Amino acid sequence: MKALVLQTFGLQDSTDMTDSRFFQPSVFVVDGGSSFPPPLPPKPGQRRIQKRKKRLIQNLLLVLVCLALAGLLVEGCFIYKLYDSNQTQVSVSEDFALSITASSNSASPKTEALQGARNDEQPFTKKSRPPTILNPSKPLAHLIVAKKPEKEGIMKWNDDETGDSILYQFKYRDGKLIVRKEGYYYVYSKLSYSADGASFSYTVERNTTRYLGKSITLLRHNRYDARPVHKSNVRDSYLGGVFHLLKDDALFVNVSNGSLIRLYMSADNFFGMFML
Repeated sequence: MKALVLQTFGLQDSTDMTDSRFFQPSVFVVDGGSSFPPPLPPKPGQRRIQKRKKRLIQNLLLVLVCLALAGLLVEGCFIYKLYDSNQTQVSVSEDFALSITASSNSASPKTEALQGARNDEQPFTKKSRPPTILNPSKPLAHLIVAKKPEKEGIMKWNDDETGDSILYQFKYRDGKLIVRKEGYYYVYSKLSYSADGASFSYTVERNTTRYLGKSITLLRHNRYDARPVHKSNVRDSYLGGVFHLLKDDALFVNVSNGSLIRLYMSADNFFGMFML
């Protein structure tokens, strides 16, 4: 009976444990995992939200890429149009230049013939001064001597601009420079004269409408020698100063003995003024 019970439950009698003919079952240890609970399942709407976020990011990236490509396309169109317009302008300018050249070449013989006919018809006249490249920005006058008085009197100047004289925004009449614009002017004069006389003097004078009396002396030069020197001795006198002049004021050079003045070169005797 004991043997039957032991056999039924798979046990072995302690008396027969030493017998190697009987089977001895092994012992297994099973961990139930009661200390670590199983993970919770995801919430019902969480997967949908994540999918929507991914789709939104993808769509946004796609839109940005499309905008960048569109910008490159528009920029390329603008560059092409600009290049095309420049080429058109260059071609038009070249055609215009060629047409002008052709017309000038065709018209040059006629022009030369007309000029030749006019030159034959008109008598010889004094050449005028060629136009200057740059005009003075303010009134300017520089006159060289034309004629000296025999004794006392006003010096005469050459206002012909074909020579060394310059006359810009001034009037010249009877040896006098007439101001046309009020302002401050630097007035100057230089005379070259012989020292064989006992004395020599000259002045730069002004006539103005505000003073009805005699002329006003602006600059003066006086020389007196008790002993006359050799006739070949020549002296120079330079006068200059700044004055406020009015419109229609007339300035001139008056000498005491014009016979002493030496007319060698245009740089020896001159008279002028310019606006500051």
